[in-house]
Amino acid sequence: MKHDSHLRPEQFDKVAVFFDMSNLYFAARDLGIRIDYTRLLEFLLNGRRLHRAYAYMAVAPDDAGAIPFLTWLRRNGFRVITKPLKRFSDGTTKGDLDMELAVDLLTQVQHIDVAVVVSGDGDFTYLVDRAQRLGLRVEIASTPRYTAIELMEIADRYIDLEASLRLFALERGHAGPPDHAIHDPFEKS
Repeated sequence: MKHDSHLRPEQFDKVAVFFDMSNLYFAARDLGIRIDYTRLLEFLLNGRRLHRAYAYMAVAPDDAGAIPFLTWLRRNGFRVITKPLKRFSDGTTKGDLDMELAVDLLTQVQHIDVAVVVSGDGDFTYLVDRAQRLGLRVEIASTPRYTAIELMEIADRYIDLEASLRLFALERGHAGPPDHAIHDPFEKS
C-alpha cells in the first residue's frame, strides 16, 4: 500500500466557524485593515472541511448600508444571524449576540469535530469549557490585545490573527465585500 505523505489526519475534521462580527470589526479597525472574509475563512479552515460558517452581527434598523454586506456574506456561504441594535435614551446602543452564538455552537457539537470561535470576548470562556467537556475541540481566533487571557488559556488552539494579517487583509484599493461599518456600540449618537 502506498503511503501519501500529503494526507494529514486533521484534514478530515469537520469544522464550524463562528464569527463575532463586532469583535472582529473593532480588531480590524484598530489594526487599520479591511478583511477579505473568504480568505480569512480559508485560513481558519487550514485545509479542513467546512461544515458551516456563521456570522453574528447587530444591525441598526435604519442602516441600509448593512444590506449589501449581509447579502455578500450570505451569497458567499455564511449563515448570517442578525439582531436589531437597540438604542437607549442616554444615546448608547447594544446589540449582543453572544447567546445566539453559544446556542448555535452547542447544537452543532454532534455534527462537527472542531469549532473555531472568531472572538476574544471572555464571555465565551464558559462556552468553550462546556463544548470541550462534550468532546469538541475549540479554537479561538483573535488578536492578542483584544482577547481575554482566560479564553486564550482554555482554547485547544489559539490562532493569532494579527500575526497572519498578510493572509487575509485586503490590499489597498481592493474592492472586496461591500463596505459596511458595523455600528460602534460604545458610540453616543
